[in-house]
Amino acid sequence: MPGELVEVALELLRTNPYGFLTTVDDGRPHTRLVQHVGVDDDGTVWIGTSPASRKAAEVSRGPHVSYAVEDRAAFAYVCLQADAEVVDDVAERVARWEEGLKSFFPDGPAGNDFVLIRLTPHTVELMDFSRRIHPDPYGLVPAAAEHRDGSWSTTR
Repeated sequence: MPGELVEVALELLRTNPYGFLTTVDDGRPHTRLVQHVGVDDDGTVWIGTSPASRKAAEVSRGPHVSYAVEDRAAFAYVCLQADAEVVDDVAERVARWEEGLKSFFPDGPAGNDFVLIRLTPHTVELMDFSRRIHPDPYGLVPAAAEHRDGSWSTTR
């Protein structure tokens, strides 16, 4: 079951590139719509941003974030509880670059105005009515898996 949940979560993330990133600063949540630029097989999500952005500053001060993506047509969502970090490695930035980012970051992936935020999930919550992933009571609690000691296990 945890493997199925994670696979469905990965598919939702890969087919829906926009989500809501929530950071916490001074004890207050800050949520914004972002586009992720990659999803690794282990669930790591990559987001491109400016090093001068509020989200980069907040991640640098506190790594605990959540990231939620919706697939409205499937009546589904996935929410990651993750540890985040700003990644300034040029090779990684080049590898994750998408040409559609050029209008936001004119100097390209190697420029000083572009960094990545890496989200390493420790909890995945998933609700997907099209696949009947909605634990009892019907749809009131999402299915969830936690990543511990290198593997995923079901928590609900």
